[in-house]
Amino acid sequence: MRFELRKVDTPEDIKTLCMVAKQAWHHTYDKLLAPGQVDYMVEMFQSPKAIKEQMENENYVYYLIYLEGTPGGLVGFSPRYQGRDEVFLSKLYLLPVLQGSGAARKAIELVVAETHRQGLSIIRLTVNKYNTHAADVYRHYGFETVESTVTDIGNGYVMDDYIMVKKL
Repeated sequence: MRFELRKVDTPEDIKTLCMVAKQAWHHTYDKLLAPGQVDYMVEMFQSPKAIKEQMENENYVYYLIYLEGTPGGLVGFSPRYQGRDEVFLSKLYLLPVLQGSGAARKAIELVVAETHRQGLSIIRLTVNKYNTHAADVYRHYGFETVESTVTDIGNGYVMDDYIMVKKL
């Protein structure tokens, strides 16, 4: 499979990213979360307004992952997120067409390279405790679970996550 990672720079890129995110989140979380929670979280974290705010105010960088010219995934990360000397890998989502293709490896390699470029040595992420496939993928790439957390995100919903880190 031939895929490439393209940095999100334009309003059209953001629109495409949000479309891919919505599909990926529903594919991943509809079976794991309460009814309505996926739509709530997509609006809160992956709407055009949220993405723009993250990029402008929280140092987020997003890339779309394309398979033969068609968007099929995304990766989003923030160097020195919340003042920490690490990179926060906020999102890595692949539509089914890209799963098992090596796209996750390429995305993680990009984040590792950016971590080095920033002079940092830790990548931190959160993963839903019931998303065992994603947790296994991250473990495969050298991430270790360091703690668990439950975060109230409003509207009666919580994020029930493991915090994982990779030391470079």
